[in-house]
Amino acid sequence: MHRFFAALIATLFVSHMASAQTQVRSLTVGGTVRDYLLFVPDDVPAGERLPLVVLLHGGGAPAELMMLYSRFNAVARRERFAVAYPRGIGRWWNDGRLPEAQAESTADDVRFIRALVADVGETLPLDRSRIFAAGISNGGFMSLRLACEAADLFTAVAPVAATMPADVGARCRPAKPVSLLVINGTADAYVPYVGGHARIAHALKGAIWSTERTVAFWAAQNRCAESADVRVLPDLDPSDGSRVIETEYRGCFGAEVRLLRIEGGGHTWPGGVQGLPASFIGTTNRDIDASEAIWEFFKSAAARRPLAGSR
Repeated sequence: MHRFFAALIATLFVSHMASAQTQVRSLTVGGTVRDYLLFVPDDVPAGERLPLVVLLHGGGAPAELMMLYSRFNAVARRERFAVAYPRGIGRWWNDGRLPEAQAESTADDVRFIRALVADVGETLPLDRSRIFAAGISNGGFMSLRLACEAADLFTAVAPVAATMPADVGARCRPAKPVSLLVINGTADAYVPYVGGHARIAHALKGAIWSTERTVAFWAAQNRCAESADVRVLPDLDPSDGSRVIETEYRGCFGAEVRLLRIEGGGHTWPGGVQGLPASFIGTTNRDIDASEAIWEFFKSAAARRPLAGSR
């Protein structure tokens, strides 16, 4: 049902919103043809170096749905940056949660994303200090794997409805500080806020850390102070049944670490399209717009990027 719903929305979206600003690009990685959608805002002056956001879809969902779900193109058009929407093989990412015999995908997706960024760089002049990754669920897990294994490439990542896969976390040794923004709901039935195992219905889908452990890990990696600033954001929409609590770590070395804890929030993209009914995936918070929050975080993180190789 979830896949059918996703495909239906994607089909409607593509037929309604196709434009010259979004193109489909292909490349071959390890003998396999991979592709992605690339959005570039209009009227970019020749030679202007653009930031790039790699936005990763959730498991079983098409890249087109991620474009609709997040409405990131509107932010990119206003703020003048490019967005790549990669397609996972079989609509899944090998995010490191499950052993090869059980994983939905065994593709080398870290290699694919590296190749994607290089491919975009052959089309556009990129600002290499402003390359970012974000995603939801399976895509959010994948963004954390990229932070661990492609820290040389990404300045910041922003997983939504995702925490650190336990196996990835156990071997995570990032080459440099990577800024992290986590946006997770406390009522997420698929990716429990307290960790344990990701799940779909009654099926366990890999061991994961809690949200708090994920954030604490990156705070330690980025040499943040133990203290943090905590504030309750305004409850702009009391009818959504959720509130946002922001935690921001102090004194981090060349990077930032921030958590947006959605009290009562589900397996959703705050401010985005609800997609499936709340009875399936939980409530969507309307006090923040995740896409706007992510971009503002990315801009701030880029200003703090450390020198290459510094720790």
